[in-house]
Order: sequence, then structure tokens, then C-alpha cells
Amino acid sequence: MTSLLSYLHTCFMRSYRYGPSTFVFIIGIILFYSVVPNPVMDSYAFTTMFLFIISAVLCYTFMDMETSSQESVTMLHSRSLLKLYFAKLLYIWLFTIPLALYAVLFPLLFHKFDRNPSVEELGFAFLAHAASSWLGVTLACWFSSKFIRSRVMSFLTLSVVIIITISVQGIENRLSESMKNVVVLLPPLNNTIKVLMSFDSAILFTKVVAIAASLLYGTILAVLFLFVLHKRKLDSLTS
Repeated sequence: MTSLLSYLHTCFMRSYRYGPSTFVFIIGIILFYSVVPNPVMDSYAFTTMFLFIISAVLCYTFMDMETSSQESVTMLHSRSLLKLYFAKLLYIWLFTIPLALYAVLFPLLFHKFDRNPSVEELGFAFLAHAASSWLGVTLACWFSSKFIRSRVMSFLTLSVVIIITISVQGIENRLSESMKNVVVLLPPLNNTIKVLMSFDSAILFTKVVAIAASLLYGTILAVLFLFVLHKRKLDSLTS
């Protein structure tokens, strides 16, 4: 697995596909904190949402990085398409972890907040960023060419899903009482954002659930993604 991750990293670096999204995130954080001072957890709520979007875009550009012939060779060495795509999901999530650290530490190191955040706040903020990036990655993997051949259609559909995920609270407010339960089927990014924005009043259980929900939802998406690949008999060299 380590050698496969190393190979994917080399390919991704050589493709420069990481460039636009990473650059947008780095510059976006700098611009966001260009006006000071900023509230601590409210600011982290925004950058958590920002990283979710960037992670989804990174995964979208990464999943179909290889040509069909190149992927066949890679699959031959990894001995399984499922192993290859699991490694892709793991790699692109690990790629976002330094971005999560950057989003958490940049405002702290450059004194962009109106006060010094506590260790608990910094720890939760990092976990929120990491969990939300995992959610973004596992959402975007479903829009690879393995499922949607048209790149235009897949990108537009992914954009709609991202917008819906970010707008869950507004959607819930407009639904009737009998329909509000439908919201639990949507990605739980909003739960993390709400806890970040009301961190002081949130109890420990609520904080744990907010992080666990994104990790669990993302893991279920990843497992289903790999399961569907297997059921469609794509896990072969002839696919």
C-alpha cells in the first residue's frame, strides 16, 4: 500500500492537477484573514466549509488522473481495482491534511484572531477540518468517469450536491415537519458547522457526534463506492 500511495503521489505531483485548487485554498485563507480581528470558532466554521469544497474538487480532478491504459498497468501491479481506488481515496484525503493544518495554524501564528484559542478549540477545529475533507473526498468519488462518462455532467452534478450539502440548514427550515427527517440522509457537514459556531455552549457528546457523523457518513460512502465497483464487475483487467 505504501508503494502504491507513493506512486499516486508522484503521478499527482507530475500532473499539476493539485495546483489550482491548492492555490485557491491557500490564497483564500490569506484573503479571508486579511481583515482582523476575527472570531475564533466562527472563522474555523468558514474554513471547514471551504476545505470541504476544495477537497471535493481535488478528489474530482484526481480520481480520473490516469488514462485507461495507465490505470490497467497500475491495477496489474496493485492486483485489484478496489485496492487501487481505496488507495486513491486514502491518498487524496491524506493530501488534504496539511491543508487542514494550514487552515487551523495560519490565523494562530499570524495573530488573526480577537483572542488566543484554547488547545481544545484548536484540536476540535483540526478534527472538524479533517472530517469535513474526508466527507468531501468520499462525495466526489461518486462523480468519477466510472459512473458518469460526461465530464461536464459529472462536474455540474457534483456542484449541485456540494451546494445542497452546504445549504442543508436552509433546506430543513423550508421543509414541513413531516419531511424534516429526510435531512438526515444528506451529508452531515451542517452539524459540524453548527457545533463550531456554538462551541462554547455545545456539550462534549454533541462535539463528538459532529465529528463522528462526518467520518462515518464518508466511510459509508467510500465502502458503497468500492462495493458498487465490485458489483459492476469493474474489478478486472478487462474493464
